[in-house]
Amino acid sequence: MEFDELKQLVESNAKSIEALSNESAAARQELREGLKETRAIVDSNAKAILGLAEEARADRQDIRDLKDTVFTLAQIASDHEKRLTQLVGYSITGDSDRLDLLQRIQKLERRIKQIEDTPNAE
Repeated sequence: MEFDELKQLVESNAKSIEALSNESAAARQELREGLKETRAIVDSNAKAILGLAEEARADRQDIRDLKDTVFTLAQIASDHEKRLTQLVGYSITGDSDRLDLLQRIQKLERRIKQIEDTPNAE
């Protein structure tokens, strides 16, 4: 091979290498951009996951608070039920008679007062 042929071969190889180098640089740049986009997506997803975790934590606290409220209301309802049972029991056992007697006594006292306040027709 002559010098000119070798020179052309070297120049051709140099151009091929340069073209491959440019393609490689472009591919690396595309990869970098793809990685940036992927990182942005991962960061966005991580923020969303953290937000959901915080909401879940708040929801668990709300559930605990609601359970406490329901328990308290159940206790109040139980107390009311016991009181109603007592009142029904008083009625059944005749304690209501005592209330009736008290009302009758008050009615008689009002009647006596009315009679005493009325002037004698004599």
